[in-house]
Amino acid sequence: MLVTIAHSAQVLPEPVVDAAVDGAGSVQPAPLQPRARTTRRLVYSCIEPGLVTYSDRPCSPVAVRRELKVLTPAVTAGEAPDVDEANPGAAAQRRAAAAKADAIAARAAIERAATCAKLEAAVDEVDSLMRAGYPAREAGRLWERWREARARLREARC
Repeated sequence: MLVTIAHSAQVLPEPVVDAAVDGAGSVQPAPLQPRARTTRRLVYSCIEPGLVTYSDRPCSPVAVRRELKVLTPAVTAGEAPDVDEANPGAAAQRRAAAAKADAIAARAAIERAATCAKLEAAVDEVDSLMRAGYPAREAGRLWERWREARARLREARC
């Protein structure tokens, strides 16, 4: 007689999630940690047969000088680190690109507002024509114009 033992599938416990204080079911995010700052440190590397040593002091007259970028904690949590201290050109390029993107966004917002105003004016025009009264033979045409104007207004998300 052969005896077999049934193995059940391993069940993992559900993750524990902290509930919000108000009980609305949302989760409170953890506070942001301060970002790190880059600093530069002078490091000497000494290469001997079979041994490489890194130090903050020269170990021989022929030691090779290297400069390392090291991340250190930010001083205050509310202050963003200035990572471009050594390369002001990159910061200027980034600011110029951001200004250009802002100008493009502002231009797009102005164009969108103008488009919305035109579409709302078209709907208002058809509304005023319909309120003024119209013959029965024009009813179908006016209702179709009104539906098209409202559809264009919805498509533009105004």
